[in-house]
Amino acid sequence: MKKLITTRQLIFILLISLCSLKVLFLPSLLVKEISRDSYLFFFIMLLLDFLVLLVFLLLSKKFPELSFYEIMQKFFGKVIAKIIMTLFCLFFLTKCWAVFQSNYIYLNENLHTSIQWYTFSIPLLIVVFYMSTFGVNAFARLIEIMFPVVLMGFLLSFFIGLFRADFTELLPICENGFFTNFSTIYRFSFWFGDYLIFIVFLGNIKPDKKFNLKIVISTLVGIVMMTVFMMIVFSVFSYSTVCHTNSISDIMQILPSSSDIGGFDWIIILIWDIGLFLYFTLNVLGAFYCIRQVLPKFNQQIIVCILLAIILGANLFSHFDIIHTVEIIKQYVSYFSIAMQYAFPILFLLFSFFNKSDKNAKNETGNFSSDPLGDKSKNKGEIYKGKLQPKIKQSDSIKQLVNIKSKVNSKIKFCITSKKKEQKC
Repeated sequence: MKKLITTRQLIFILLISLCSLKVLFLPSLLVKEISRDSYLFFFIMLLLDFLVLLVFLLLSKKFPELSFYEIMQKFFGKVIAKIIMTLFCLFFLTKCWAVFQSNYIYLNENLHTSIQWYTFSIPLLIVVFYMSTFGVNAFARLIEIMFPVVLMGFLLSFFIGLFRADFTELLPICENGFFTNFSTIYRFSFWFGDYLIFIVFLGNIKPDKKFNLKIVISTLVGIVMMTVFMMIVFSVFSYSTVCHTNSISDIMQILPSSSDIGGFDWIIILIWDIGLFLYFTLNVLGAFYCIRQVLPKFNQQIIVCILLAIILGANLFSHFDIIHTVEIIKQYVSYFSIAMQYAFPILFLLFSFFNKSDKNAKNETGNFSSDPLGDKSKNKGEIYKGKLQPKIKQSDSIKQLVNIKSKVNSKIKFCITSKKKEQKC
């Protein structure tokens, strides 16, 4: 199986998924519900996501040649596997719905103008459509190119906010008890669970030396940076964080310095809009991958068009009203997200203990195409009588030649000994 994603590309994808949506509305929502201890909840949820990532790393190590869909078939059978893929498709679509709307509101608020929904939606959806049809490999390369730009924007806001922060605003810790304000934390689970995108790349990763260690260290560093960022936001804005729904760019505007520093906010706005675009496209690819396993015979372009139409329709139905959307997510979608983000990974972990690792496993469906999203790569087989037959391995052909040579040598020896006997007679 041709591997499509390098370790570095996977790390960049996970880090963009970690921070893209969380640095906008989430700090204000958490402070409204949990007050100054919101960063503790933030840290706990990030740790839960990290544990989910460890489950997928285990699956990747135990079944390195199998895709996520093939692993699900191995665990539960074909029918249940398709049901699971359908549920994950719905999960990624809900993410797309929220990210698409967040991007629209983010631009409207920061550009101080009213952008018509079609002016924003049509160009973006056309670009995402073409990005989806190019496949995983092309998108991974795009992220590899754009990640330094997104990282620069985050670090610029992070360090300027760090110099302005007053961390005494975070004291006292858990003034009213640790569990007092944590009874409603499940309502914000939707804004986490970003490592589920890992399922798209299972079986298609080119692991280098210390692959797991690099993934773990990079994600832990990201978790620490995001937690500190959450602390910075509250330290800068205190209880007025509720009013700052664009945390990463609002930090630049609050500084009482010269206009030279304050002018950096437009750079953050543009850079983070790129990050939201990458995150949105990533979730579209996730939904496309899942539904493609359920409907393998459907045209890929038609599937992408249907998915994008559903996303646009959901936003038109909610009138691009982020407040209404947040309430829907908190009251209804949060239960679904908890099941997908935490219950299913626990189930996968349990089933992995009862299934033997199959490091040399091949595609059970006979399709040797390595890209789960439709990249046109050469199959490791030849078409013979309408069926895909695997090529003979080089090691097998060498063994066959050795066997033939040994048989020929034995026949020659037999002939020589028989001639010698005839001469004696």
